[in-house]
Amino acid sequence: MKEYRFDPVVPYLEQLRKEEIRAEQKSRTLKELRRQGNRAGLAVLAFIGLQFFLMFPISFLNGLGSAASDPLFQSAFGAVFSFVCLFLPFLYVYKKMSPAEKQKVEDAFEKPKTNFLMLVAIPAGFMFCMAGNYIVGYLVSLMDSVGVELSSPEPAVPSGFLGALVYVLQIAFLPALIEEFALRGVVMQPLRRYGDGFAIFVTALVFALMHGNMVQAPFALIAGLAIGYFSVATGSVWTGVLIHFANNLFSALLSLINGSSSFVSDNIYAAFMSLSFVAGLACCVLFFLSPKRIRLEKSKYKIGLALRGFKYFSGLPMLIALAAIAYITSDYIRLK
Repeated sequence: MKEYRFDPVVPYLEQLRKEEIRAEQKSRTLKELRRQGNRAGLAVLAFIGLQFFLMFPISFLNGLGSAASDPLFQSAFGAVFSFVCLFLPFLYVYKKMSPAEKQKVEDAFEKPKTNFLMLVAIPAGFMFCMAGNYIVGYLVSLMDSVGVELSSPEPAVPSGFLGALVYVLQIAFLPALIEEFALRGVVMQPLRRYGDGFAIFVTALVFALMHGNMVQAPFALIAGLAIGYFSVATGSVWTGVLIHFANNLFSALLSLINGSSSFVSDNIYAAFMSLSFVAGLACCVLFFLSPKRIRLEKSKYKIGLALRGFKYFSGLPMLIALAAIAYITSDYIRLK
């Protein structure tokens, strides 16, 4: 009869090899996460740099008292500004992605899982945007009460039919398309392998910081979380595009109406806010009760949330971008 002996070294070596494999996988995963953070940081830096570059000729023309000070010209230039400064850097990042990452971005722009889910997600997402307005209003008032004035850029509102069309193009149409491609497409989709919740939050945070002031940034964070969630839960970034467009269109129309009558604008705002909350809550119930809603997936890797966030935001390009954003933001904070 053959005799078998137990060698305690073999199981130990097998366990050691498994731990080495897990360590190597974790290292590769963290390097990939850092790489994604670096390329997002470079895109944000390009976004900031192009803004400063394009502002020089406008500042020069304004000094000469030319047509550059005309609200219609500013709106038209703002539309070009959005395309050049935001779309082109993130388009470049998209072009440099691996085929698998590109496919994820393209898949995210497919039709939603069901049209019903998208239709109820739009009022629900819009409600969260309106809630963000309330929260930001409270924050601004609170900071003002302690002697800190928060402000944000106010785009000039052109007059006339052509001016209104260009203004809506600048404020609502282009940002909804370009920002959702850049953030919920190029930034968020490759991050989803690290957990949908993580991807949604990181993307919303980058989206918020890029606004460069403490009035729009908190609102963009809240809106970005809602837009990101509904984009994932419906299986299509087009849901996010429509929520984004609805919010910005409402803001643009209010500005246009306010130019002729602030009383009418205030009454429309109050009535629409009430309606949006009622409709939004009803749509939230319908959305979360739907069995076709896509659930958020957890990370495929056993890496802590803090470490994931640190790796993404601690690369040199992202740190420089964050420093530049902090500098820009400081211009919109004034101590009384």
